[in-house]
Amino acid sequence: MLLCLNIKNVALIESVNIEFEPKMTVLTGETGAGKSIIIDCVNLLLGARSDKTLVRYGTDKARIQGVFSASSEVLEILEKEGIDRDGDTVIIDREISQEGRNICRINGVITTQNVLREMAAYLINIHGQQDNQALLTPHRHIDFLDEYARCDLSAYQKFYEKRKDILLKLENLDKNEQERAERIDLLTYQADEIASADLKVGEEAELRDKKAVIDNAEKIASNLNEAYACLYGDNCAYDLVSRADSALSHISGIDRDIDEVLSKITDVKYIIEDSVHEIGGFLDRLDFDENELNDIEERLDTISRLKKKYGGSEEAVLEYLENAASELDDLKNYEKNTEELQKELSEVEQKMTEEASKITEIRRKSAKNLQEEVEKSLSELDMPNVRFEIALKPSDFSAKGAETAEFMICPNIGEELKPLAKIASGGELSRTILAIKSVVCDSVDTLIFDEIDTGVSGNASKKIAAKLSELARKKQVICVSHSPQVAAKADNHLVISKRNDGERTVTEVKKLSYDERIYEVARIIDGNNVTETAVNHAKEMMEK
Repeated sequence: MLLCLNIKNVALIESVNIEFEPKMTVLTGETGAGKSIIIDCVNLLLGARSDKTLVRYGTDKARIQGVFSASSEVLEILEKEGIDRDGDTVIIDREISQEGRNICRINGVITTQNVLREMAAYLINIHGQQDNQALLTPHRHIDFLDEYARCDLSAYQKFYEKRKDILLKLENLDKNEQERAERIDLLTYQADEIASADLKVGEEAELRDKKAVIDNAEKIASNLNEAYACLYGDNCAYDLVSRADSALSHISGIDRDIDEVLSKITDVKYIIEDSVHEIGGFLDRLDFDENELNDIEERLDTISRLKKKYGGSEEAVLEYLENAASELDDLKNYEKNTEELQKELSEVEQKMTEEASKITEIRRKSAKNLQEEVEKSLSELDMPNVRFEIALKPSDFSAKGAETAEFMICPNIGEELKPLAKIASGGELSRTILAIKSVVCDSVDTLIFDEIDTGVSGNASKKIAAKLSELARKKQVICVSHSPQVAAKADNHLVISKRNDGERTVTEVKKLSYDERIYEVARIIDGNNVTETAVNHAKEMMEK
């Protein structure tokens, strides 16, 4: 459930803090006051894409915070993501900067939009114009049915994806003889070229280091000889340290501090000896000839050519060789591999068909129950004679199973059932989506309806208000509405308005008292010039 929403510097909103309550909350206000901005902010908390144009002009960043009372499913997601929680309270925070930088936090921990979207399925369901469009898109209808049926497609989809993979392999194998022969020739040439190079990961770096030493051999030799002379030449560091070591050794055992100094000087002498030995080794290895440099440059050229042709790195070249060898094996063993894949395909399709049959059976049983519940709900929404059916038709295997679903409706007695997408008016679509959501959305505690009453008036609007109020007995319902019937049914009423201070326009949100609600309902009925008749009518509507 949404407990609180804090919005700063979003569009016309400078700063608002909205506390939500259970049951039914209605947001009203003039067109353009900012009601849709508030819904957009909730969408952002649920992982919607951000837009830097939402940041209020003249400010650096926008910030939206939402406090939720979360379900066990949401808490499991937090645990999976390693995010600490305090009871069942979840705080989601979204920041958007003028530069387009976007930061998401849950309980103070930075996270991704994908995690927000995963949680959204268990937090809030928002109805907007896209839901009406979903009803006008038949291939989306099966999603409504599956949500109602709590249909788990995971086992089926595992076999479906496996089948796709096998079919792709068979397609690659099933080439004509000439194409297969040409592919074998090409892969053989490429594999031989890579294999003959005997490439090893890290070889190029080693060769470049060696080439750098050869290219700078004269400079290296000069400085190494100078260092060698300083450490081990005439009147060198080694001789001076040795003399100091010998001098102190004559008085060792007299004073503990002197003994410690002697130990350090002895260590320095040994370090110089080791260093001289290593420098001598470097000088011995500096004996290069011109042929060795040519060999290194040729090898580097070979590696560079292979990288350009086969992937851009030594690892990629070797991976290409491995894949080429595997494909060659498949092509050369075409008949054997085809037979094995066909056998595997048959086994996978059998399992997939079994899982699809289970899903079909669940959908058939659920479709009948959903039809009855939606018809009953539509009857309560001033569509008493409506017939609603879900047409399940067998189809080729797809990611969603082995059938399609389409909502069919007959709004009037004596007519035949026709596809909902073809005959429903705007008001009928609004009532149908409300009827469906009233029986389908069990996974969330909060439903938001953004102008669900668009295109509806009179008695139908009253029925929608009653249905929303009934739904609010089980869930938190938040409505953006221009309907006086819906506003009159509110348990909590917020009005959205704009204020001009002479320099800037600011959107404000105010919770209304009972008397203020009467006036606001009257304003919706009568416009800004509220009459006493409208006030009395509003009062009567609310008292009922």
